[in-house]
Amino acid sequence: MYVSVTFLGLQRAKAKSDQIQIRFSKKTRVADVLAYIKKHHPELPFPEDAILVAVNNKISSMERILKNKDNVTFLPFLGGG
Repeated sequence: MYVSVTFLGLQRAKAKSDQIQIRFSKKTRVADVLAYIKKHHPELPFPEDAILVAVNNKISSMERILKNKDNVTFLPFLGGG
């Protein structure tokens, strides 16, 4: 099973790529993808308390089970005042 991860903003700049594909076994959750990214790309910013994720362009939970060819995007935190 392959999952695509799309990088936006600072993630894209630090990864020097718009997107990567990762091979996983079945029964992979969004949280598993995040753990993989943190392990293999520690330079990417993923604040623990402010992670918003989309799967196939729809907001999703970290517990969602992924399917082959799903696209995961960890939306960058935007702050303002």
